[in-house]
Amino acid sequence: MIGIIAAMDSEVRDVKSAMAEGIEIYHGGMTFFKGKLHQKEVVAVKSGVGKVNAAMCTQILIDVFKVNAIIHVGVAGAVHPDLEIGDIVISEDSCQYDMDARAFGHPRGEIPNMDITFFKADPVLIKLAVAAAEELGASYRVGRVMTADLGVDSNQLKEELREEFGGLCVEMEGAAVGQVAMLNQVPYLVIRSMSDKADSDLTDDYKANLEASIKNGVAIVLSMVSGVA
Repeated sequence: MIGIIAAMDSEVRDVKSAMAEGIEIYHGGMTFFKGKLHQKEVVAVKSGVGKVNAAMCTQILIDVFKVNAIIHVGVAGAVHPDLEIGDIVISEDSCQYDMDARAFGHPRGEIPNMDITFFKADPVLIKLAVAAAEELGASYRVGRVMTADLGVDSNQLKEELREEFGGLCVEMEGAAVGQVAMLNQVPYLVIRSMSDKADSDLTDDYKANLEASIKNGVAIVLSMVSGVA
């Protein structure tokens, strides 16, 4: 079974609409929609915004629904200067840039006592997403997704994060999904469509581009599901 997570209703709505034989299952304050896409068993869910919600949701998918792959989809703020609104980022890996234990001698982003900073996405899922993006003619990049419980509207912070972590975009859930997936040895992937450029125009850009950007990311998810083992 494939688990598909999005933070908001608008990000998971079209996934649920495309599913057949769907039933709703309520667990842990979240509504999981279980059905089929391309004859594959899928469960789609709105986790809610932020790392705690995303981590909890991921663990429920693993423990309760026994998923064997997790795809996280949604919008993000573009950090790489070549990314435009509507472009897609397919995660090579993800990190939590608000994990900051430098006072204890750890590099920024490294989780103390785990000695890990980056959560690698599954190479098979990456290939499927790339193939789907190319088939759809979507503009995409494969690279690092940077996660924090923080909305970024600062060019200064963008450049700081790009220089320190080499990431392509910022968002609020992906690396939490990645950490839980890694600990449970379940393949995962983050697919993010750029809704803004994480700068002073964040609010206006986000509102103006949310719906169109969501459709780009969801189209790739819907296309790639048939290839997931």
